[in-house]
This record gives sequence, C-alpha cells and structure tokens, in this order.
Amino acid sequence: MLWDHGVIARKKEMGEILRTAQGEMALEIFLGQVRDRWMKQELELVLYQNRVRLIRGWDDLFSTLDDHTGGLVLMKSSPYYRSVREFQEDGNLWEDRLTKLRAIFDMWVDVQRRWVYLEGILFGSTDIKAQLPTEYSRFKSVDSEFVALMRRIASRPYAMEALNVENLLRTLERLGNLMGIIQRALGDYLEKQRSDFSRFYFLGDDDLLEIIGNSGEPGKVIAHVGKMFAGIGGARQSTEALPEGCLTRLDAMVSKDGEVVPFYKPIDIVKDTG
Repeated sequence: MLWDHGVIARKKEMGEILRTAQGEMALEIFLGQVRDRWMKQELELVLYQNRVRLIRGWDDLFSTLDDHTGGLVLMKSSPYYRSVREFQEDGNLWEDRLTKLRAIFDMWVDVQRRWVYLEGILFGSTDIKAQLPTEYSRFKSVDSEFVALMRRIASRPYAMEALNVENLLRTLERLGNLMGIIQRALGDYLEKQRSDFSRFYFLGDDDLLEIIGNSGEPGKVIAHVGKMFAGIGGARQSTEALPEGCLTRLDAMVSKDGEVVPFYKPIDIVKDTG
C-alpha cells in the first residue's frame, strides 16, 4: 500500500519536512525556555545592616544573561528562524530585553559596590563625617535615592521589573558618577594624610580609613603600628587608672617576636580638643 502511494519516491521530501519541523521545534523550545526563565527570574536579595536588601548572586545572573543572549544571536543564523515571522518577532523582542537588562545590571552591580564601600566609611564613623562634610552631605542624597530604589525592587524582586523602572539606567549612571566624585575626594583626602605623615604610605586605603575613623579608640589604631614601623608589632597599653581626658597610656613597645621594651616615660594618648 505504501509502495502504491509512492511514499518511497517522496522520501527525500519527507526527510526535509521532518528536519524543518525538528529545527522549528528546537527554536520554539529555546524561545520558550528564555521566556519562562526571565518572566519568573527572581533577584536574590540579602539584608544589609538591617537597613536595606541588596542583590547578590550576580555571577549566576550574568552567566544566564550571556548564555541566553548568545543563543538568541546564534539563532538568527538558522534557516528555520528566518522562515517563521513569529520566531523573528520573539527573538528580537527578547534580545532587546536581555541586552537592556545586561546594561542595567552592569551599572547596578558597580553602583551597589560603591554604595556599600562609601556607606561603611561615611556612615560608619563620626570622625570621617566631620573631616569630609561636603562628601558626607552629597552621599546622604545618594544614599536616600539608592535605598528607595532597592526598597522598590524588594517589593517586587523580579529581574524583568527592572525594565519597568523609568529611566533606571540613567539613574544608576548618575548615582555612579556622584559616588565616583565622592571617592576621588576621599582619595585626595587620604593622600593629604599621607603627605602629612609619610608612614601612612605603608598602609592601604582601608587600613588608613580605619585609623582615621577610630581616632578615639587607640586599640584599633595600635593594631596598625606594625605595618608602619619595621620590627615593631605594637604597643602595650597600661592597666593603671587613667587621668581625665586620657584615652589610654602606652608603657612599652612590643616587637613582632613578642619582646617587650618598656618606655622610659609612659605616653598618654589624649582626646583631640582641636
């Protein structure tokens, strides 16, 4: 019966139809996977300092974005893609969406990193706040806007929601630029501290900021002495009662090997009244 209908003679034609159907099905499955993944993709949030939820898991997010964007670009070279208008429309739509998401997330991860760094410095120390009042005031404005944005995202923590926030990329770029200005001012300030006391050149920015930000806590400052003076591990704080206004009294130098060398005369560390 099959022979009578000439099926064998049409074997090549049927094979082509089958390959086309399989090719179109593969594209349809891939587009469905992209659509389902990103319509359901939630942002992983973690509470920071009991103030705001920040995004984490950036690596997985970027990896999936790159895989899907690359797949959508590669799909355009398929003959089955070019022959079906719906594939072209969906492919272009999702390529555009994911490209925009990538640009937003690239800026977002940088802005969040800068915010965490500056928040710890400018809000974590009254000394730094007093030394850099202009930068502190500028960062307060940035902080208010950034925290409001993160709280909005936390209320609907879906990746695609980022595309619904009006001018989000432009907002993130502006916040990033403002924090860049603050960081440069902070760098200039640290350079001045180093020029005033050259031993500070032996310290990285984080260590120097810890010293400046904890000037009223000698114990935290002493912990960095060994980085500034070769052979010295630190200084010993006296256990005697301290006079009024004295933060601590140093009565000996301690080597890196633990050898204690008493001072001829103890050194009182007093509060700065300037």
